[in-house]
Amino acid sequence: GTGEGCSPAATSPAMCAISTMKSAPTACATDAMRSKSMMRGYADAPETMPLLGGALTRFQAAYPVWARLAAGFMILFTGMCTGRIAIRYNLYGVSTCLPIPLYAVVACGIFSGGNYLTAFAASMLLALAAKNYCRSYCNGYGFDATFRAAFYLGLLPLIAPAATPLLLMLPVALVLFRRTLREAAVALAGVVLPHAALCYLNWGAGGTLAAPLESLGRLLVAGKPLDLLLSLPLPQQIALGVTALLCIAALLLFLTDIYSVGTRPRFLLVFTICTFLVTLLALCAPAATRDDLLLMAVPAAVLLPVLFVRTRRAIALPLYLL
Repeated sequence: GTGEGCSPAATSPAMCAISTMKSAPTACATDAMRSKSMMRGYADAPETMPLLGGALTRFQAAYPVWARLAAGFMILFTGMCTGRIAIRYNLYGVSTCLPIPLYAVVACGIFSGGNYLTAFAASMLLALAAKNYCRSYCNGYGFDATFRAAFYLGLLPLIAPAATPLLLMLPVALVLFRRTLREAAVALAGVVLPHAALCYLNWGAGGTLAAPLESLGRLLVAGKPLDLLLSLPLPQQIALGVTALLCIAALLLFLTDIYSVGTRPRFLLVFTICTFLVTLLALCAPAATRDDLLLMAVPAAVLLPVLFVRTRRAIALPLYLL
């Protein structure tokens, strides 16, 4: 009743240390992880990434069936966009739907990456930007089309960082299609909006405001120039080289008789040629990956029909069968 003979629980320093280790590391580790994540500029969640391409990659890993369905829809939609450009603006002097199957053929021929959802999303954004830039070539103001095209173009680097050189197509389109300064201001707002929104969301999640832009900058300088082209397997190098050579042949064929089409189709084809050249530049950049090869399928699908329309049947038929 007096408690005599009862020994108290062991409270030696070693036992205290063991009992403390059972509960303390969780909070300490959480604080350490949080401080490290804040130093990196990201939010607390370790799965948070500053670029949208990471979100698409995680979605593909978590929901592969839905990712395949989404990629299939993107293939069809992108092919329809390229075909719509050709038919609506009569790019070749004849009505043809060749860009639709050509996009699928080129895309399947040169693509071998694993992140297919990210690759097809970037290709779709490029097609949407090209489609709206073609719409902006009009007599009156084209604020809506100019803003949409610039917005899609601004989203591209957030999906595929190697596509950042394609932002050069914004001033090319404004000059080539003779847009006004007010339309240029609207286009600039469209390009900046996706980056500003992503920076704001990352800041609201607890990261630093400029973390997405810093991450994009690091990705752009990671690697070596021409690293992608040199690391491709031989069959894929051949497919990519054949596609590029056929596009260059179509380019030269168009330039030899540039006035065979109307003014609007001529300027749209020149814009497509510029897009093709800038895409080749992007594939040579240090940040280029195998997923970025699909970017070339969009201008290639619009340029390649020139070969079938303007060459003799004896030459065009083997190319068509190929």
